[in-house]
Amino acid sequence: MTRYAIEEQRRAVVAVWATGDGDTAAVVTTLPPSAPIDAGYVLVAALTGLSGALWRTYTHPASAAGDDLEDNSEGWRRQSERDAFADVPAALTAPNLPADGMIVQSYVAVEEGAHRVGRALHAIGDAALTKAVAEEVGAEIAAIEQAELGILAGRARQAVVLTRADASPVQVAEADRLLREDPLRHDDLFTAVDPTAAAVAAAHWLLAAATVAAEAAGRDVVEVIAEADDIEALPVATPTIVLEMMTEDDASPYDR
Repeated sequence: MTRYAIEEQRRAVVAVWATGDGDTAAVVTTLPPSAPIDAGYVLVAALTGLSGALWRTYTHPASAAGDDLEDNSEGWRRQSERDAFADVPAALTAPNLPADGMIVQSYVAVEEGAHRVGRALHAIGDAALTKAVAEEVGAEIAAIEQAELGILAGRARQAVVLTRADASPVQVAEADRLLREDPLRHDDLFTAVDPTAAAVAAAHWLLAAATVAAEAAGRDVVEVIAEADDIEALPVATPTIVLEMMTEDDASPYDR
């Protein structure tokens, strides 16, 4: 997700996101001279909260909920969050405002997050700032939509540090390609593909390697990790559990 901050010397609104190698930053806009710096902090806090809600729809897609999207189910709730992307632009420019001591709040985190940003913008009351922030939020949404397609480039690259509940087939294929290039130490596995897809591809390769080694040594597939540890120290517990799940429990690398 993108984090937002105020650079006080220039009164700039700054966006920061991870890339797998480190963070990158970009100036979104500057606060108008009439805006108190505290109002800027309210705005960037709201923007960070909105980004978190938006990216949660990527890490927790409705397709991974394991239900049929019936009303009030987990899948239904997740789909409601994703559907709220369409409501974000209007909420930024025409947010719910307090009236008679009360305010309408949405149970949908994406929608309410957008209204909070809108209220922060309304409090500052600058058209140019509102336009710049709306464009920034639009860029964030576009990055998430790109990540959903498995294309982790540009701003969507921040998905490489997020754990997704459902692996993208495009990303699994890319991770598999990287493992074919170098199955032991390919840095791009940490900077070019999302962790879930990398784990799925690695499980495929682990099973294939263990199967070959077991046949050559005349041992059971599950035993080869412990046998290899006798030759050179390596982690045993986790890969052994993965092999047990895939060979004895007939689990797929996609199973969670």
